[in-house]
Amino acid sequence: MQQKDCILVLGSGVSPDGSITSIGRSRVEKGVELYKKSFAQRMLFCGAYSYKLTQIPQKTEAQAMRDYALSLGIAKEHCFLEEQSKDTLGNAYFAKQFLERQNWRSFFVVTSNYHLPKTEYAFKKVFGKEFSFDLIPSLTYLSPEEILTRLDSEKEKIHLYKGLLKNILDGDDRAVAKAMTRLPWYAQILKTTSLL
Repeated sequence: MQQKDCILVLGSGVSPDGSITSIGRSRVEKGVELYKKSFAQRMLFCGAYSYKLTQIPQKTEAQAMRDYALSLGIAKEHCFLEEQSKDTLGNAYFAKQFLERQNWRSFFVVTSNYHLPKTEYAFKKVFGKEFSFDLIPSLTYLSPEEILTRLDSEKEKIHLYKGLLKNILDGDDRAVAKAMTRLPWYAQILKTTSLL
């Protein structure tokens, strides 16, 4: 693997008290492993909290993952947060806005193995060809039944994303933002962006 500008770690939920899930810890551990092997010297932790939550947690997913990464020895100045996304498509969209501001064009995306197909679709659609990224799977400590349930859910979400983005060219930020306003959890935050 070649060195890249950044390691993106995708959130996977946060409890009301602000602690991350075992899946989230596994993702952070894989990201930290890449960092410590010098594949990148910056980490971007992605995620506010799931759009499914009714109670806002004490920390965002990004904050909780960053705190765990710091406990594993990552330098605070190498940790960055994306705290607007509430799903995988949002992870991609808001991470791209951040990376563009930094002029970082290459990155790793760390996520769970069952989450790879949806992540690949969303990130290719949002980032287009001007960026290069590699997907890195983290271990998932789930039973086979739990993984099958999650895979079914992932297929439904990919279907939703494909319907939402089907006529959009890869990398077209304005069109992606406009499509995302059709998702209730992004309608308000992206309304002004898509009108530009």
